[in-house]
Amino acid sequence: MNEIILGIVQGFAEFLPISSSGHLVVFSNILNAGQNVSFFAVLHLATFLAVLLFVFSDVVYLLKGLFTLDKRVLPLIGKLLLSTIPAVLTAFFLNDFINEAFSSVKLVGGLFLVTALFMFFSDFFRTNKKSLDKITWIDALMIGIFQAIAILPGISRSGATLFAALFLGVKREDAVRYSFLMSLPVTFGAGVMELSKISITPAQIFGALAAFIAGLAGLFLVKKLVLKGHLKIFGIYCVIISIITLVFIS
Repeated sequence: MNEIILGIVQGFAEFLPISSSGHLVVFSNILNAGQNVSFFAVLHLATFLAVLLFVFSDVVYLLKGLFTLDKRVLPLIGKLLLSTIPAVLTAFFLNDFINEAFSSVKLVGGLFLVTALFMFFSDFFRTNKKSLDKITWIDALMIGIFQAIAILPGISRSGATLFAALFLGVKREDAVRYSFLMSLPVTFGAGVMELSKISITPAQIFGALAAFIAGLAGLFLVKKLVLKGHLKIFGIYCVIISIITLVFIS
């Protein structure tokens, strides 16, 4: 049962800008389930499949452009790859530190406030006009750096990358698309890196299925709220979960 609960938490929180990793740490403590980083990796693979389905048409477009060497598409692919490099380097060189961070509930509680700040400020960016194909290489690198920061539990990956894209002037709808597309290599890699260390149980399979379904629901919800400029709702929630974590759980 714990696996299903954690799967639902991961699925919703992966794409809602509230930090899935932070919520997994908090709920694992509440459920006395331990910090099973390998199981968390299985859940990341489930949410990878959810976002792949959600942006499937964009992925097909990019793949067609890659194989036909479409000069309109290749720069965007390059920028998406550039955006993943900071997170890959951070995970490789700071892996031990990141694993230790998952065991610190107090740290997670404090980092929820960072996500809250991202969400509060994001709603102020209302004059964004930069389309997906107008994102610059510097923009791509900056968004990637924010994704790397969000490896820490408590800082939302989608929240950090959406904040960065909106701050840099990207249109809201295109900021969502870019954030989801650049998440694919990272979520897939996070799952594969730990997959060899585990033996998958039926309970974990059900947990992964729950994460997949909840992930799809979270994707549709966050897209709707981003377009309407209601990210402050998630900021308020992150402040509340931070207080609960710091006062009652840590």
